Amino acid sequence: MAPVCGRALGLSLRPKNAAASRLHTSRGQAPCRASSRLISCQAARDNTRISAAALDAPAVAAPKDGTTGEIVVPEWAGMSYDAQYDDIFSKPLNLRKITPKPDPEAQAQVDGARKVPFSSVFSKPRSRLFFNREFTAKDKGYVAYMTLVHLGALAAPFFFSWTHVAEFFVMYFITGCLGITLSFHRQLTHRSFTTPKWLERVFAYCGVMSVQGDPLEWVSCHRYHHLHCETPLDPHSVYEGFWWSHMGWLLDDSATQTRVCDTSNASDIAKDPFYAHLREHYTWHVVGMFAAIFALGGWGSLLWAGCLRTVWVYHITWFVNSASHVWGSQTYNTGDQSRNNWWVGLLAFGEGWHNNHHAFEFSARHGLEDSQWDMTWQVVRLLGWLGLATNIKLPTETQKERLRIPDAAAA
Repeated sequence: MAPVCGRALGLSLRPKNAAASRLHTSRGQAPCRASSRLISCQAARDNTRISAAALDAPAVAAPKDGTTGEIVVPEWAGMSYDAQYDDIFSKPLNLRKITPKPDPEAQAQVDGARKVPFSSVFSKPRSRLFFNREFTAKDKGYVAYMTLVHLGALAAPFFFSWTHVAEFFVMYFITGCLGITLSFHRQLTHRSFTTPKWLERVFAYCGVMSVQGDPLEWVSCHRYHHLHCETPLDPHSVYEGFWWSHMGWLLDDSATQTRVCDTSNASDIAKDPFYAHLREHYTWHVVGMFAAIFALGGWGSLLWAGCLRTVWVYHITWFVNSASHVWGSQTYNTGDQSRNNWWVGLLAFGEGWHNNHHAFEFSARHGLEDSQWDMTWQVVRLLGWLGLATNIKLPTETQKERLRIPDAAAA
């Protein structure tokens, strides 16, 4: 999801001015510009696994420069993540070109790589997370905000009431299910179904109240996650560590902006005046939400429906990026570490069926089996029954069989 990202998936990552949007080169990372070291997608398919979504569905917000489907440097196929990282960031970057997936076995042999507990994934941090590193002004702001909102979440039990518990669950559903999983992820990022524009915007505003960034940056970042999943251009690859994929990437603006600086992959969002407004005035909408909660319910509501709910939805969203890339089962051969994780699926309204999702990114349904509970899909089905959701996309049986791992368990 991140996201993802997912987002991907976290607070606003957009630069506050033009200078802040320039890529940092302190670690030998070159600026974002086109690379000439290309081969065609057809010639590289022998080295890269392509999902049924990529083969049978049109790309979302495809590049306009005629570079769709090109793959950078085929010799990267078969390399460890660590070796790919060193080579990729020693050359000019092109964020729109597909990179072959790293070889998990090669990564396991990398000096200093450690196995994520109870998984088969070997990771090695590439950034200093806390000490002996430079914190930008934005990094310091994120750390201060995250500390404050987490302290508020810890204080919530001292203001317990059943009314506040109910407020927590209502806002959890509104922002987590309707806002993030249904709107930001399945509708805006992957365009897996269509609703009337007014309803699309209502759901998107629910996503704004999750405080995970404005729709444009969320969608752009998550699309990069899928384009570059678990390669060095993935904004939150698990190969750089569980903590990095969960939350660390949000606290290192320099490293993250290198990978998501170009939001033109979400031009369909950028051209909408409503989303342009949310991008420009996002902070004020967030402040207004917290102020409204306090005005309506006082400190108890602010801590339960505000802080605790926000932190809860944060970590549930981030577990899709971290836990669902190391723990669980794989039904489909996606070439990456995406997993179907039942407890993330339950807590994240169906997002934990992540291997299914990476196999069929366009699908409005992630829990493809009857035993895979997918609350978000149930909402989409209800909207379809009411005539409010159309063009609902689902994988065909042919597509599923093409990628199914022989004898793989469904969950």
